[in-house]
Amino acid sequence: MSSDWQRALTALSATVVGTVLVALLFWARSIFIPVTLAIFLAFVLAPVVNRLQRRGLGRSPAVIVTVGFLGLVCAGIGAVIAQQVTQLAGTLPDRQEIIKQKITAAKTALVGDGSSRFGSLVDDVTNIISPKPLTTPAMMVESPAPSLAAQMNLYLSPAAEFLGQAAFTFILTVFMLLKREDLRNRMIRLLGSGKVTTTTKAVDDASQRISRYLLSQLMVNTAFGAVITVGLFALDVKYCLLWGFIATMMRYVPYIGTWVGLIPPVLFSFATAPEWGAGWGQPAAVFVLFIGLETICNNFIEPTLYGKSMGLSEVAQLVAAAFWAFLWGPIGLILSGPLTVCLLVLGRHVRQFEFFVVLLGDEPALEPQVAFYQRLTARDQDEAAEVALSAAEESGAEAAFDKVLVPALCLARRDHEDGDLDKADLRYVVGATREIAEEIAELRAPTTGAFEARVRALVVPARDEAEHVAAEVFAMTLDPARWEVKVAGDETLASELVGIVAEFRPAVVVIATMPPGGVTHARYLLARLRQRFPEVKLLVGRWGFESAALDPRSEAIKNTDGIDRTLADTRKRLTEIHATLATEGAGFTEHPAKAESELVGTAGA
Repeated sequence: MSSDWQRALTALSATVVGTVLVALLFWARSIFIPVTLAIFLAFVLAPVVNRLQRRGLGRSPAVIVTVGFLGLVCAGIGAVIAQQVTQLAGTLPDRQEIIKQKITAAKTALVGDGSSRFGSLVDDVTNIISPKPLTTPAMMVESPAPSLAAQMNLYLSPAAEFLGQAAFTFILTVFMLLKREDLRNRMIRLLGSGKVTTTTKAVDDASQRISRYLLSQLMVNTAFGAVITVGLFALDVKYCLLWGFIATMMRYVPYIGTWVGLIPPVLFSFATAPEWGAGWGQPAAVFVLFIGLETICNNFIEPTLYGKSMGLSEVAQLVAAAFWAFLWGPIGLILSGPLTVCLLVLGRHVRQFEFFVVLLGDEPALEPQVAFYQRLTARDQDEAAEVALSAAEESGAEAAFDKVLVPALCLARRDHEDGDLDKADLRYVVGATREIAEEIAELRAPTTGAFEARVRALVVPARDEAEHVAAEVFAMTLDPARWEVKVAGDETLASELVGIVAEFRPAVVVIATMPPGGVTHARYLLARLRQRFPEVKLLVGRWGFESAALDPRSEAIKNTDGIDRTLADTRKRLTEIHATLATEGAGFTEHPAKAESELVGTAGA
């Protein structure tokens, strides 16, 4: 079977599995919701249980005390919230006239009283588009009163389903906390693939991170709701416990939860506000309370507890919120944040779930060198330059050369040899890389060192234009106060190179070669130069590999005084031998200004 058919079959299988999984999550949500809530509670309560155990309490008593206390708190909060909802439903109709007056006043303040010509035009157009139906005498049809059994089924069925799921969640949480090690060991066996030690550390680290995050999130959201409750009580907003509870729950929804949670108290305050501030003082104060508290949490409290970032993509969080809300309704909306964090941490620590990091993480999907090369293959030099300049500003120009530009040239050569990049595109990538390298070189700090003599260095590309650009990039990184650098052409023959060395008389020759290939030609050049100029230092820059283990062919390079895998290593080696070469007086000029003028004349010729 061809590779195309295999990829198509894999994509089809993944699509089928994903569709079946989503359908299963929706169809069996009455089972998955309690299980997910139990896992969430187990992660949140695990640190509390561990702390009680360290205080001398056994596992079972610690679990019973923790879960029992949580149950009492939930029951108490549920009773209070139910009471406030009942009172709100009973008292809100009594304020019907006040609410109408408020809405009328707000409408008049925003759009006027409707007597304007524009308002009349809008009303006429609306009547033409959707005319009001003619009124007909209403017919009175008496429907039979529902039976007692139907009424009981209407109210008792949802209540029984809710109580059943709550009881199942409670029992499952207890057993998860009691059998935590057993569940962990089973997960290690499923995910370990024989690497027990590595998987154990990954699972333990992931579970601890998730527990700490979810417990911290619960504390922050609870404190947020408590401060909202106290603030609304101070502002004399009724049913402040209900609004504080809504604010606590909605804050689990990423980015938009707080703003959705402030709508009910602001609307209620608008409808029932006292006269101070012309009736707008209390709603404005409620709005400012939410805004100020959210600003403090986002900028001071959460960065201290969670770090600068949990590494979640904003788009991924919003999409996850919509996805889980579609599957599981309000519970899914509230659980979307914790679920997304759990999946991201799992992907970072368990190799089988690394795709979650790509889908949900805020790290770039492509490494800088790949993103740089990808934009060049699309002939988007501007965006490629942005990638390279960003790397240079973050890590320095030399690091950008080593980690972005040179690896991108290696990728271009590889794709060209594989037939995926034609010669015209290769020429474009190489030329654009040269221009961007010159732009990055301008960001380097000017050198201030002064030396009596500069050592001559010749940089030789092994075989093609890509290596010639790499040689030019390397020459840009050398201190002109120390080195008089000349770059040979990429089409220079070995016999011509011997002549250049004899004429230029360098103290050191650096042969620039990059994977893939290039080793054979580099060996040939080294042999010719070593035979003719035994006193010249010969270095090889096998750039594009960070370690020798990634490039076993480098072991076959002989007749060299050193092989380096990065431009920085080659530059460091030259710095170390500079004093020796200058002391020996080999291949250097006594007058830098004269040498520079001679170099310019040679380049012009």
